[in-house]
Amino acid sequence: MPIILEALRQEHRNTAELLDVLEHEIASLAGDPDWDVINGIANYFCDYPDRCHHPKEDTIFRRLQALFPEQAISIGNLLSEHQEVRLRAERFRGHVQSIFLEAVFPREELIASARGFIDAERLHMMKEEKMFLPAAEKLLVKEDWKWIESQLQSEFDPLFQESIERDFETLRDQLLAWEIRHRIS
Repeated sequence: MPIILEALRQEHRNTAELLDVLEHEIASLAGDPDWDVINGIANYFCDYPDRCHHPKEDTIFRRLQALFPEQAISIGNLLSEHQEVRLRAERFRGHVQSIFLEAVFPREELIASARGFIDAERLHMMKEEKMFLPAAEKLLVKEDWKWIESQLQSEFDPLFQESIERDFETLRDQLLAWEIRHRIS
């Protein structure tokens, strides 16, 4: 399996973990959710996917479109889906940030926004895991993968690497603390 596919699958697993944490925190909105974790996750989804994850998928998808247009059509328009993902993330982050600005924002709307975001993200990843990545693995050959890798900058997920970026250091620390708290309880 090409290294880039392994990286994308790992990034999907990382994303699923973040969605699980977000789902847990949203479920506790009636009590005392960790707003810093919720806000950090919202910020993460507005930055990381477009900077690091989607460029890899987009490059692979464009290669599939060029070489295997019929198969690419059957997958759908991954490029426009990634734009929709960004817009959903920005909308969700806006809802979360309204809480920090002490704006009047009904709790039910925030819960609905979060659930919609979580469900849409999971559905998007499932489509990529079931349709897009297997098609790429099956159809593209070694030379295609070399070309794809030559088109990409090396970007790693800042939350799941030892040398994380400063912007995500706080969120990583919060997630580690969150994980410890929830293992004990």
